[in-house]
Amino acid sequence: MDEKVCAEFRDEMVKSHNTLRNHHGSKQLRISEDLNRDTQMWANIIADKGYVQFSEFPGRGENVIFVETNGQRPSGDTVTELWYKEIENYDHLHPKWNKDSMNFTQMIWKSSNEMGIGISKVKGQNKYVIVAHYKPSGNINTPGEFRKNVLPPNS
Repeated sequence: MDEKVCAEFRDEMVKSHNTLRNHHGSKQLRISEDLNRDTQMWANIIADKGYVQFSEFPGRGENVIFVETNGQRPSGDTVTELWYKEIENYDHLHPKWNKDSMNFTQMIWKSSNEMGIGISKVKGQNKYVIVAHYKPSGNINTPGEFRKNVLPPNS
């Protein structure tokens, strides 16, 4: 995929993430070129395979999604909103890890401050894979971490 298109997508994603993080009392994420390089490599690998697989880079949180489109690349806002919708599955009164909200909680995780984004089109399909890495990693499932790092939205 063209580097200019990737850069535009990354810009959309980080802006969308930061808008939503602000609603949850989380600081702005910065783009990391090292994370961008790794996530782009991983998005390309997953696009070739055609199925979701997590990279298991140590010390990083990771969100991965396939998005079907009409041929146009998805917007960063659309992808961010898909992950954010998982808030419906998260219980702020009993905060803990939940597979049905793990993309939302990683995206909002207060202690994460860096982000990298990769996007790749699946050959022969109107489908894109998007990978986001976060540092330090979120979704730390030790006592008190979810309560401290995933705050309810500001009213």
